[in-house]
Parts: sequence; C-alpha cells; structure tokens
Amino acid sequence: MRAARLSLLATTIATLATVAACGGGGGGGGPVAAPGPAPAPAPGPAPAPSDNAALPGEIVVRLLRSSDFAAVTADFGLTAVDRFGQRPIWQLRVPAGRDTQAVIDALRADPRVLNAEPNYESETPEGRRRTPWATGGDAGTYATQWAPEALRLPAAHALSRGNGIRVAVLDTGIDLAHPALASRLARTAGGALLGRDFVDDDADPTEGGNSADIGFGHGTHVAGLVALAAPGATLMPARVLDAQGRGNVWVLAEALLWAVDPDANPTTDDGAHVVNLSLGTTRATDLLRTAVALADCDFDDDDDAFDDAGYDDDKERCSRKHGAVVLAAAGNAGDDQELQFPAAEQAPGALAVAASTAQRTLAGFSNRGSWVQIAAPGEAIISTFPGGGYATWSGTSMATPLAAGTAALVLGRFADPRSVLPLDVAKRLVDRSSALCGTPLRQVDAAAAVEDTQAPDPACP
Repeated sequence: MRAARLSLLATTIATLATVAACGGGGGGGGPVAAPGPAPAPAPGPAPAPSDNAALPGEIVVRLLRSSDFAAVTADFGLTAVDRFGQRPIWQLRVPAGRDTQAVIDALRADPRVLNAEPNYESETPEGRRRTPWATGGDAGTYATQWAPEALRLPAAHALSRGNGIRVAVLDTGIDLAHPALASRLARTAGGALLGRDFVDDDADPTEGGNSADIGFGHGTHVAGLVALAAPGATLMPARVLDAQGRGNVWVLAEALLWAVDPDANPTTDDGAHVVNLSLGTTRATDLLRTAVALADCDFDDDDDAFDDAGYDDDKERCSRKHGAVVLAAAGNAGDDQELQFPAAEQAPGALAVAASTAQRTLAGFSNRGSWVQIAAPGEAIISTFPGGGYATWSGTSMATPLAAGTAALVLGRFADPRSVLPLDVAKRLVDRSSALCGTPLRQVDAAAAVEDTQAPDPACP
C-alpha cells in the first residue's frame, strides 16, 4: 500500500512546501456548514513555511544510461524501490545509518548520474492560513455563479463544448457517483473507467476520507470545475493525494506519465489531451521537470539526456503528437517570491495559473510574478462536493481547472485535436486573454480563445 509513502499537503491558502493541493483547506479540519461562500484570505504575507522534509533514506536518481544502474547501485550500496517505467530513473533506498545527503552529493559528482535528489514530502506547517469549505448550493447556483460569465463561457459553448477531449485530474480522487460527474468519466474501448489510484495502487480513484480530513473533497471540487468549463469533455481521475492531501513527487510524476499513456502503448491515442494539477511543490525537482517535459512533449530528441532507449516510448508517443497541455496552480502564498512547481517550470506546453476575483482583480491570496502566465476565477467558487452535493472554496486550485476546461474547449474546435501542439494551445490561452484590473497579469477569456479573436478588455477604475 502506497499511502504510507505519500506526503502531499492539502492545506491551501498558504505557502506550500513540497507537493500540495492549492485550494482551501479545512478550518479546524473538513467542511464547515455555512449559507454563504467561503471567505478569501486577507492579502498579505503568509507565515514562513516549515523546512521541506523528505522520505527518510529515499532518493531519486536519473542516470545517463540504464546500463549503468547495476554498477552505480553497487558502488554506492543502494537498493531499488521503484523504476520510472523503462526510463533510466529510479527511486532508491540508502542503507540505514548512512547520511542520505552525503550520498546524494557523491552521486551528483558521478559522471554516470544526471541528477540525484531526495524524494520530497511535506507536512502541515504551523500557522498555515486555511479557508474552510462552505457547504451548500445546488446544480443551479453551480451553473449560474459569477465565474462562467467572467470567462465568457456561454459564448464559448456556442462554438465548442470540448467534445472528444480527455482531461486528467491528478488530485485526491473524485466522487465517481456524483450526478454532475458520473456521466462525464472517460472510459476505455471496453467500457472500463479510465482512472487510477496511485495512493492505494489500484484502479479505483474514488475520493476517500470524510469531513474530518483536511484534503476531503478537493479532487471532486476541482473535477466539477473542469466539467463546468468544458461540459462535453471527459474526466480521467488519478488519485495522487490521500485524504489528508498528502503525497510525494515520485507518485505525482508516475501519475503524470500514466495520464498521457494509460495503456503504456505509445501508438494508441488513449491519453489525456489536458492535465490539471491543482497542487505543487516549493522545491524544484529534476523528476517533476522531466515528467512535465515528457507529458507535453517539450524535450529534444537529440538531447543526450534523453538518448537512453528507456525514452523510446516517449519519443514514439510524441512523434504521434500524443502530448498534453499541462495546467498547474500557481499557489496561494499571496506574494511574488514563492515559486511553486511544476507551475514555475515555464515549459512551453504548460501554464501557471493564478486566481482572480469577481471584481476582475488578482486575488490577494494568489501567487504572482513573471513566472505566472495567466489567471482565472478562483475566489468563492461553487463546485461539486462528495456525496452528491456542492460547496464553495477559494484558491488557485479552483482557477486551474477553469483554465484547463477552457483548453479543452479550444482543442474541441479541431477535427483532429492531436494536430494542435500543447505549446500552441497554451499560447492561445495567453494571447487571447483579457485584462485584469490593477495588475499586468491577464485572465483567461474562453470565448476569445475558442474563436481565436482578441478579447475585449474591461473598464477598470
């Protein structure tokens, strides 16, 4: 069972250490009954994060050549925990009593090793700011809230509803039986659910836990916003966070590459066209950087770093244009200093998404800076909740799936969505955006993106 190895944090309106969900957390733990929307956190600096931790004695090593694996592990006294498909990337264990950082430093000096790093985890830092759920609402308030109009979704839906587009949601899982989601799940040709649980290592990505758990409902809420933005698209749920919203970079990277090639056959087109990551890590890692590059096909076939035969399936898949647009939450520290990854990777086929308000301003809790490319509504957003209900939450976690759904609408305009590169979809979302007030950052405009026309800018004070 992988749950013991996961460490992804689900507290959100806060600075995030390692991989963490980016929507509201539970004030005191779990949903809070309330008739109105959840309040956004006050602008201002977040409490300093705790030190990033790592799974004890575990490291991630990327080799130049797979053939060196036996010699490297023997030379350093390491044992394998897992391998990243057939790629020359391994999760390794350091013998008890050895200094893990010293081993990493020695590996980094070895010419056979491209990169060595801890398998980072995180825990809830003291003093994290959290925004509680506000349970309530219904299908009507979900459909008529402020966000669709702000994105000009009604006009976009007249041209595209995202039919035929698959959107992978890597999160805490989803409520598979929710009335707004049950008919929207992606299926294999044989009718099986196209989903995966990377926490318990099985085929059931149902959201677990209950209202006492910090991460409860996050994935269901995120999935509902993809469905709201792109009602014709289908959802590929991947559970990478446990009920506390915890996980690690290794599991996230595994799920990201599963999302673009679920049957591990690069010649079949069964993977996601869009990947939503309403989570992140404050530590840049080679593993996550590599996984994003492989997912959106933003890597150079001639680069020696990808010369190993273990990347052949990735090269074959990408030669067929089976890559995905990756959208990742910018994080909720409310400043321009914290970098959150993979959003901050700035890969051409990926976008970092900030959160905006109903007043067309940047949300006070949202990260911002030159590395953040686009914004979408993220304050007091109504969406689906486990058990068939609805709830309100605030965060860049909510903004990201609205942007991801818009990417699905753009791809849905093409007879062959694989004819459009992830790079071009991401560029269109940025180029056809509309102005926010008081910031150079711009907001997704679904109608302009789908029509490929210039978006109208609002009148700002």
